[in-house]
Amino acid sequence: MSDDIPLIDVPQDFPNHVFDALGAPPLPFDERIGGSVMVVEKRPEGGPITLMTAGVARLPVGDGLPVELAVEVVDGQQGAAFVALQIVCGDIAQHRRRPPFGNPWRNGTAFLGGTEISAIVATGSRWGAAFDEVRDSSGTLLGHVRTLRLLTDAEAAVVAETGWDALVGRAGSLDALLDVTRAGVVPGAPPGAPSAPGTAAADANDPADPAAPAVVVTRMHDTHPPRWLTLSRGMFQSVTGGESPEYMDDADNHQIVSTASYVARFPWTEAFTREAREGQTARFGDTSGSYELEED
Repeated sequence: MSDDIPLIDVPQDFPNHVFDALGAPPLPFDERIGGSVMVVEKRPEGGPITLMTAGVARLPVGDGLPVELAVEVVDGQQGAAFVALQIVCGDIAQHRRRPPFGNPWRNGTAFLGGTEISAIVATGSRWGAAFDEVRDSSGTLLGHVRTLRLLTDAEAAVVAETGWDALVGRAGSLDALLDVTRAGVVPGAPPGAPSAPGTAAADANDPADPAAPAVVVTRMHDTHPPRWLTLSRGMFQSVTGGESPEYMDDADNHQIVSTASYVARFPWTEAFTREAREGQTARFGDTSGSYELEED
């Protein structure tokens, strides 16, 4: 998503709704999508970790009410949620359209490395209107929050044919559809099967592609170069080698950035980000671009 897209004005009710949602304080990401869309993490009581956008409502689209976006994930997979938000924000900005409600977007091949996740569908949330609807102080409906669900192609086929509720029924619960490393709650095509007709495969190894895996970096990268870079569960993890176990256990010492911005800061890592396979770790001894490969 380009950072030079003209933005529209929306009422302060939109960011207020995002920041107040779920009764949990917002934990902002350092990186913004396209320079203008803030992403915050929520850890609500009695519900899953939820990433929400603040700023999508300002992207110009056609007729209809503005929207913000949300993604539910299990802990440790915030990078996957960030990637999904990047993809949908890019589509909104490029095509000036909102994500179609209940109609899955199917990529044909996985857009999260090391997973079978290849589709996204926008639905209502588990929380109902209090979360899904943005209203002003008089109760007037101003817009919506659309919850993005990350699906396998077989799951997306069920949604396309019989609807989101039917898929939840087959899964047994909403929580069964959170883990992006799941094999899927319905049988899918065998490995190597052709992509769904009319879909385009994303190059998950192109750092400039919005669908490229996100990178979890420690704040030590502000003063030290990366030493180890690992692709695991569809996300890169970068460490400098100076982090203690106690340091790594503190969530405040980590941030999530796009592969493109990571490579811009550390250009010698680009070759590995293009060539990496699930479970591989690159060890960098210098900034030449050469690395030693380690396997899990």
